[in-house]
Amino acid sequence: MKLLLSFSKVIMFLSFLYLWSFLGGEVLAQEGPVTVAPELVTGSRLAESLDEVPQATYVITAEEIERSRAKTLSEVLDKIPGISTLRKNSWAQDDSLRMRGVATEVLILVDGVPYYNASYGADMFNVDLRSIPLESVERVEVIKGAGSALYGSMAAAGVINIITKTPDKYKTSIIAEGGSNDWRRYSVSAGIKGDVFDVGIRYNHREEGEVPIRYYNDEVYKALDYDEDSASIALSWGNWRFGADFGSYDSKWEPYKDAVDRYEDDYKRFYLKYADLKNEVIAYAHLIDRKYKGSDDSNNYDGDIWGLEFTQRTSMGDIPLAWGVAYRFEDLSVDDLVIYDNSFKAERHNIAPFVQFSFLLGDTFMDIGLRYENWDVDNGKDESEFAPKISFYRQDASGKLWYLTAGRSFAMPSLYQLYSKSSWHDPNPNLLPEKGWAYDFGIKDPVSKWNINLFYLEMDDKIKWETIDSENFRGRYNNLAEFRSWGIEGQLEKPFTTNLSWINGMTWQKAEEKQTSSDPWRKGGTPQLELYSELNYDNGPWFGSLSAHYYGKREKDNLSGDDRADDDFVTVDAILAYDMENYKITLAAYNIFDEEYIIDTSGYIGPERRVYLTFEHLF
Repeated sequence: MKLLLSFSKVIMFLSFLYLWSFLGGEVLAQEGPVTVAPELVTGSRLAESLDEVPQATYVITAEEIERSRAKTLSEVLDKIPGISTLRKNSWAQDDSLRMRGVATEVLILVDGVPYYNASYGADMFNVDLRSIPLESVERVEVIKGAGSALYGSMAAAGVINIITKTPDKYKTSIIAEGGSNDWRRYSVSAGIKGDVFDVGIRYNHREEGEVPIRYYNDEVYKALDYDEDSASIALSWGNWRFGADFGSYDSKWEPYKDAVDRYEDDYKRFYLKYADLKNEVIAYAHLIDRKYKGSDDSNNYDGDIWGLEFTQRTSMGDIPLAWGVAYRFEDLSVDDLVIYDNSFKAERHNIAPFVQFSFLLGDTFMDIGLRYENWDVDNGKDESEFAPKISFYRQDASGKLWYLTAGRSFAMPSLYQLYSKSSWHDPNPNLLPEKGWAYDFGIKDPVSKWNINLFYLEMDDKIKWETIDSENFRGRYNNLAEFRSWGIEGQLEKPFTTNLSWINGMTWQKAEEKQTSSDPWRKGGTPQLELYSELNYDNGPWFGSLSAHYYGKREKDNLSGDDRADDDFVTVDAILAYDMENYKITLAAYNIFDEEYIIDTSGYIGPERRVYLTFEHLF
């Protein structure tokens, strides 16, 4: 019945769009030649470039990604102030990050499509970045601060939009790479221009052998094996674009002595988009199948996500206006292969209308964003949330943009948190969403390429793991904690000569949380000080890069007094590349001084020194 009601709402909405079009609203209809519209700007439905968005914004281009010779998205994003990856050793572990002290409450978009899944836990990243290969990425846009007024759940700390390549951006090439820990990568891609539509295709294979990943109780545990295959296809014709991604990765590791755990992950993702100068419609489907075979239990996770979103840019008199509505359906089923009574199936629906408009007050702009979220949860607590956002900003005579932004944020619990049950885990269908506010004040200069930003983020009803029966190790997810984070971020790019440039990033942040309202504030698991510096030399076919990352005053994750993960350290990376007309050769070394450090109080260790040799042939 709930599915029929939600589906009827979507049909009513589409019928309204059709009626608007029939009466002259110009939805999905144009006279004259077809005009392909640019991508919507991340963080705003009205701005024409990231430079106009009144928040701390960063963009990483395809050229910068290729030049970095990074292996994962987290390595690329690690250079952005306020983002901490502290990446774990080995590819057998999920690829994730923290922004402003939180992980779950960061929204990942791919081509504007929300990518959070239905099976994440508390304080965990809501998508595995391994499933987004860098080879298909055209650019990455990072927008700090409240994003729920435009994008809904998960956007408390900010939004990361990953824009994939259109067919004309696909290179026809073959890549072969080898490196430390039996690392191997092979990739092929091609772009084909046709009479009716253009096609981009890509295939990628990665594998890695044994890698030490954890130090615990005076023993070292290892990742035993990693294998990945992924492929994508992109089609474009006129105002239409279609994309599909397929992938499978298999991980094995030692959780403790004389034990082996294994994950088999398969995913399929599709989207179809129409965009003209006024309208954008996107439909998407994510199908995820994960098999976990552990020493204590084994489960199959089957998650399906479907969505549809419409946006129109128009005006109301002299007031620029963007409005739209988003629909999302989530379905998660878990089969416990050991205790069949622990299997479950759950679903929920989300409908969210939104609007953004802008006023000019003298020489200052005021943007207002509003979004109403309605979540229909199967056998659980339905939720409705109103998320406003207001921004004041002005550009001075020198081109600098000054801004002040405040917005409401919230994050829904996952279906896994609501319903998962096992021999050690109780469900909690009455979990509430996390709610809070985010505030930003800053200056950015797109001409001189520097920015500085002050922020404050607070959240109530933070979802944490609660132990119910310590003797039998039983617990559940519950709304226990309060969280707050404040600090300052900044970045400066400085060209010394036509061949030599310097990039510096800095973050000081204080992340704290309470386990309950009566507890004292405690450190929230984030380095308090991060400094990043990168020196690049580009001269003809030669390119070289030397970068250093400093982590200081690292925070503890628990209350036990364990001083692990509390030491300061510096990692240094180096790249040397030679680019010819049809060939590219790269030698890359990461953590070249083999700095040893513990990532967290669970004993996970950072990546040891690694060296990679890459050969690419262009056709």
